Amino acid sequence: MAAAATLWSGYPVFMSVTPGSGEGQPDAEREAQRDAEREAQRDAEREAQREQRADAAQQRGVMIPRRGKRLPLEGPLMRLVATGGIVAIGVVIAAIMTSQHSKGWLIGLVVAIVSVVLAAVLWSSRRL
Repeated sequence: MAAAATLWSGYPVFMSVTPGSGEGQPDAEREAQRDAEREAQRDAEREAQREQRADAAQQRGVMIPRRGKRLPLEGPLMRLVATGGIVAIGVVIAAIMTSQHSKGWLIGLVVAIVSVVLAAVLWSSRRL
């Protein structure tokens, strides 16, 4: 019995069963070949993704260009404007709820929750 492929714990394992050569040890050559093939496949997928992103960023009509092509103050200025928009949304919500004679604590709670959710979305954005 020179080499045997067995299924152990749900994983295919290639074992060398030659006495005196480390019986029960994985076949290093096959593992290395499989690792190299997986790595080459990952590299090809990553390169394809990079090309696709580059093509999408250079299309006409893209509202926000890539970070490397923007002015240094453009990103922080956009975040400041968006934060002002969040405050304005909170004011509008508070005005509407006040006109409906809602309790003050409820108005504060709703405005705070909406503001936190919108701010989290804004600051998690990688494009701004």
